[in-house]
Order: sequence, then C-alpha cells, then structure tokens
Amino acid sequence: MNIDKLLDIRLPIILNTATGKSIHGAIAEITGDESFLFRADAPCKLETNSLVKISDGKDSALVRVIESTETGLVLNIETQVKPADERREDVRINDKIFYKATLLGHVHESEDVISVAMSKIRSEKLIINSFLKGRYGMSAGDDYIYAGETRTDPEIWEINRKLDLMIYLFLTEDFKELIRSIPKDVNISAGGIRFISQTALDVMDIIEFSMALPMSPLLYIRLVAEVIRVKTLAVEGKEQHSIVARFLHMDPETKDDIVHYIFKRQREILRRRLDVDR
Repeated sequence: MNIDKLLDIRLPIILNTATGKSIHGAIAEITGDESFLFRADAPCKLETNSLVKISDGKDSALVRVIESTETGLVLNIETQVKPADERREDVRINDKIFYKATLLGHVHESEDVISVAMSKIRSEKLIINSFLKGRYGMSAGDDYIYAGETRTDPEIWEINRKLDLMIYLFLTEDFKELIRSIPKDVNISAGGIRFISQTALDVMDIIEFSMALPMSPLLYIRLVAEVIRVKTLAVEGKEQHSIVARFLHMDPETKDDIVHYIFKRQREILRRRLDVDR
C-alpha cells in the first residue's frame, strides 16, 4: 500500500520518534509499493531499522527507517505481517465479532506494559490448565491439550475449545461482559486486525485486544497488540477512528486457532454463496 493511500502527502508531514523527537518535512518521492523518500526541513539522521510514526496531522502510520541518504530518509510502511512470517498469516476475512480494545500504554513504556500484560494472559492459561488437570485428569504444562492436535483433528479441536469456553464462562467476568456487547465489523488475519474505535488511539500505542470469534463454540482470545495505523473517519457527523494493529508475542496455539477460524468462516461464506446461486 502506497503512502499516498494512507496520508495526504500534499500536507506538511511530521515524523515522531519513540523518544518524542519531532521532524518536520515532506514526502519527496514514492519509490515502491510500501517505500518512499521523506525529505526533512532541516538536516537529520535516524538509526537504520528504527520505527517512527509518520503523520499528516490527521492520520498516521508506523514506518521503518531503511536508509539515511543525502536526499532524505528512505522509509517503509510497517504491515501486520513481517516478510519472514508464514504466508497463511496473509489470509484475512471481514466479519462481525465481539471485541474490546484496552489501551495499556505508549511505546515509551511498552516493554513494561507488554511484560505485565503477557504475564496476565499466561497466568489465565495456567489457571485453565490447572482446572482441567484437577477436574478432568488432563496433563498441565506448556504441552497441555494441544500436544498432537493438528488441523486434521477437527473433533479434538472442537472438544478442546468447548472446554476452554466452559472455563471462561465459569471463571472470567471479562468474557461475560464481552459477549453481552454488540458484534462489530473487523478485518482480521493471524497477524493483526483492523477495527473501528470510538476512542482515539495513536501509532505505537500498546493495547490489550479481547475477542470472541463467531464459531461453535465461541472462540475467546486475548492478545497484546501494537497500533501501526490510524485513520480518522466521519460517520454520521461523529468522529471515529479506523485502527490497524498487529499482534505481539502470540503463541503458536493461538495463531493456529485464528487461522482455523478464518478458513472455517471462508468455507461457510462460500457455501452460502453457492446456495444462493443455485
């Protein structure tokens, strides 16, 4: 996606570093699908591979410094999926889901914020492990319940998620509150999510994202994510924000669950279309 699709490059452009430094300038040239040249008003140099926020004063995105040259900074738009990741993470779907995004902090404090949030999520999984071990005689630990489970074992997968759902209903008020809300539109992949927020968020904000995916049984997932893109929208005279965030430190089981959901929903949508065409 070109930078001119995300920002109004006719406007003055501002770069903001993680340390709070602001650099004013303009987009001098679009050099590729996701790369472009930024020319600062005053001489500047940023560390190669560092992440910065770029904004036109209204919308913003996360970009990576590729190179500092005599003519300016070569920057590249950050996406939900890193180049080295599996191609299946590119698969995405539009759907309505229950979700809640909670601001945890900004990039300046992200290490502490991410660590605390991840500890909370892991602790919740340990509670589930202990509950299953004590009540159903299942083994706990990191290999709990997912050992040997593959996408070719749909019955095992469904049984495991039903047990998870029963425990969340029994143990967590957050889950009960979430499913009492109204499902909202998202675009989701195994790498990240785009959603609409009534609350303004900023690029490089760290959020906790809770969601219940529409499957049978409901698939409840809690993740930590980083905001990489923000676009302000006017909907019926009210200001809303289209947020793109990428998931951080996601364990393989959760990633497999999201991929499983996406492919299953795609099959359901295809079947409905075929039924309509008959």
